[in-house]
Amino acid sequence: MKASTPRLLIALALLLALSLATGCSLFKSDSDNAATASGDRPRQGALGRYYDFDDIQVPVQLKLNKDQSTIFRVGSFKAGVLVFSDNVELESLINFFIESMAKDNWTLKGSFKYPKAALFFAKPGKTCVIQITESWFKTTTELWVAPTSDGQ
Repeated sequence: MKASTPRLLIALALLLALSLATGCSLFKSDSDNAATASGDRPRQGALGRYYDFDDIQVPVQLKLNKDQSTIFRVGSFKAGVLVFSDNVELESLINFFIESMAKDNWTLKGSFKYPKAALFFAKPGKTCVIQITESWFKTTTELWVAPTSDGQ
């Protein structure tokens, strides 16, 4: 039992070192991977990037998953879901979206947390639901955007 303890400590130290080394790359901007579902480059905002919706910023750490994203456009009508992921802390994402959505004139209508988080926003003519799911090494963020007929 005593002989395996140093091996266990070394293995845990290596695992910790690897996780810290990969965690540092979370905060760099990867503009090469920053393309929208439509193939256009996203526009950089004060807090993050704008993708297919020009009034919803996404943190630069999150990477767009084109295979899971769908945007529907007809004239000025635009709706769909954008799916992003990376290893980002749940609370920091919630705070980011609450702050950035307010700056883009969205009103927070409600929210819930645990085991997933969801934020419900509205503005005249649109609604947005942001669902955040956190797992051990990956956080997935889904932005669901749809027009409304009642203006709010």
